[in-house]
Amino acid sequence: MKPCSSNESALCEPPTLESPSLGSPCPESPSSCASGTGTHSPVIGTDELRRLAEFLAPGCWPTADETALLECGRRVRGLADELGALADITDGLGQTHDGSGLAHDGLVDALGRVASGLGGMRQLAERFTVFALSVDTYATATIDARSEMTVLAAIADRDRLAASVAGALGDDAACVMAASAGRYALSAAGDEYTERAGDAGDAAERGAESTPPAATSGMMSMGGLAGLGALGMSAGGGLHGAVPLVGDGSARELGVDPASLIERAVVLQTSLPAPFSEWMRVAIGVGVDSDGEPVRVVATSDPQPYQRPGFAIAPSEFLAGDGGPPEYAIIAEMTRLGVTPAIVASATTMPQGIATVLMAEGVAVASPQSARR
Repeated sequence: MKPCSSNESALCEPPTLESPSLGSPCPESPSSCASGTGTHSPVIGTDELRRLAEFLAPGCWPTADETALLECGRRVRGLADELGALADITDGLGQTHDGSGLAHDGLVDALGRVASGLGGMRQLAERFTVFALSVDTYATATIDARSEMTVLAAIADRDRLAASVAGALGDDAACVMAASAGRYALSAAGDEYTERAGDAGDAAERGAESTPPAATSGMMSMGGLAGLGALGMSAGGGLHGAVPLVGDGSARELGVDPASLIERAVVLQTSLPAPFSEWMRVAIGVGVDSDGEPVRVVATSDPQPYQRPGFAIAPSEFLAGDGGPPEYAIIAEMTRLGVTPAIVASATTMPQGIATVLMAEGVAVASPQSARR
């Protein structure tokens, strides 16, 4: 009698370099499996459960550092509070200097130069708050997903042990059923985590749309969960210098046709499989590298720069995505590559707030219903 069929289930394979070392449900000999004297691991730790989950459904286990995310959210929220307080103090200083004369006018003019971005400061504080909430939401989704997958992996391990007993009694199908059930449950949990992470990025995008910065503020908003660090945001100076300013003629100098760029973005958008096509946005940008050569970057609002089935980019195109607006992900990727952005086109109508930010930094923008510079 065969205790388990080695060809029918991953759960019935002995530990190898490719499979998690959890204690083989099929020990060295059928007699030890039947008698219960083999090496089983009825109680395993979190690391072993993670390896089992990765073995059954590769890539499903959340790898984000929730502690770092929560700390990032706390610090960004602190920056928002400090910016709000600074705006109030600056506003108060402007209101306390009443009078007339050259000295008064000079003081008001100097204060106006320093505090010309007062409205932008408050808007940036609001955007920081939205970003912090988005990071907290992402961290919570990571914690919940990891806890859920730990439970599911424990259940899969329990079913694995039960299948070994059933296999010892001649039921080889039990191994297949246990593996299939565990793989299906973990895959579903992974899809749910991806959706929740996408919702966290959408929250930041909606916040960016609702609080567009003043065109004179010189500040670029964060792009999703990774944009803040990637774009080098600082509390005092925004992004001046982090994203090189591009002249109005840069897109024309590169020979870029906005209409063809929009068409390319639309083709990529329509190639997204369901259900990702229901919530994911696509954009494409062109920049110039240090040698003067054009560089193309395609980005989606996917939390990871993952190439979904059917979503085919050209060999010359880079892929980016951080869960936020794809337009910001393009700028972040170009900054990382040392590329000067020239134009960004989206497959759908570009939100006004995002377009304002890009144009303030000298980047041409284009979308199906508008082409503005």
